[in-house]
Amino acid sequence: MRKERLITYQESLKLKNSIYIDARTKTEYQEATIPGAVNIELLNHDERKIIGTIYKHQSPKKAKLKGVELVSPKIPDLIAEVNQLAQNYDNLIIFCSRGGLRSKSLAEFSDLAGIEVYRLEGGYKNYRHYIMDQLENYKFKGKIVVLHGNTGVGKTYILKELEKLGANIIDLEGIANHRGSAFGSIGLQKPYNQKYFESLLWNKLKNKDQKNDFIFVEAESRRVGHSVIPEFFNQNMKAGDDLLITASMKKRVENIYLEYIKDIESNQQEFIERVLESLTAIKKYIIKKAGKNSYYKLLELAEAANFKELTKLLLEEYYDPMYEHSQNKVNNYRAEIQAEDIKRAALKIKNLYQI
Repeated sequence: MRKERLITYQESLKLKNSIYIDARTKTEYQEATIPGAVNIELLNHDERKIIGTIYKHQSPKKAKLKGVELVSPKIPDLIAEVNQLAQNYDNLIIFCSRGGLRSKSLAEFSDLAGIEVYRLEGGYKNYRHYIMDQLENYKFKGKIVVLHGNTGVGKTYILKELEKLGANIIDLEGIANHRGSAFGSIGLQKPYNQKYFESLLWNKLKNKDQKNDFIFVEAESRRVGHSVIPEFFNQNMKAGDDLLITASMKKRVENIYLEYIKDIESNQQEFIERVLESLTAIKKYIIKKAGKNSYYKLLELAEAANFKELTKLLLEEYYDPMYEHSQNKVNNYRAEIQAEDIKRAALKIKNLYQI
């Protein structure tokens, strides 16, 4: 067997046409992984628990023997998955939690099959420490431009148009997998946790933060979904340029409706139930801002599937009053951009910053 090829995460960044293979359980992988990694599960969650119990109550040797028993029947399928990736990538980098037996075993099986792979030194744990260190000591090269505006004016749509026009953007709601409101998780998978959010944020900064250039973001509170924006990024948002995006109520309602249209059309009854759950979750806040009558009116509109009227009422009596204070704290907007036409609004911003 040829000498094992160990590599640090920092060294792996220099490899071309590479992919990371996460040999941990599907549960661990879904919690947080290296962005872009694929999961080739050596042991599933239950099997890993069995081995852990044997290791703790019997002996390490018996635990390893049990591991061999559980993994052996899977080897052909495991190797087939690795080999499939080898057809498309020049460099395969295998990792597990700490760079231990799981990644070592999969690497050795691959080597026996004639597939050259790297093994990530220290596994996911070392990768996580690397990301934390990078973010803790991060120094911006460029400048952040923050898009402010009431809910529904189309800030996220403008960011996407700006990206098409060649601008650097970071969609904080996108990397949190949450739309940033009480209804933000409807139609999406589970919001990402802090670990994965920070990994995605670092990836974006690594690729988009350039000297004397701009990064466009949407105004957010510190918490987006289950994730918290790191302090250094939050401070740079505060120190950046501020743009105010405006749109008519009709346009805002339409923007929000279109954002959820797929979920409404695919299963309207399920969507109604999710909306009712979300309204219930913020019941006390709605009543405090808009009163009991408005809250019960919102429930009626949801049950009747009158989503546009519901959205209008929510904006007028809940979201707009709630965000008015934070918008008033910004006393020097560089420009106000009217966004009845999203593409035209993005073009105005592009020209303003000479992108």
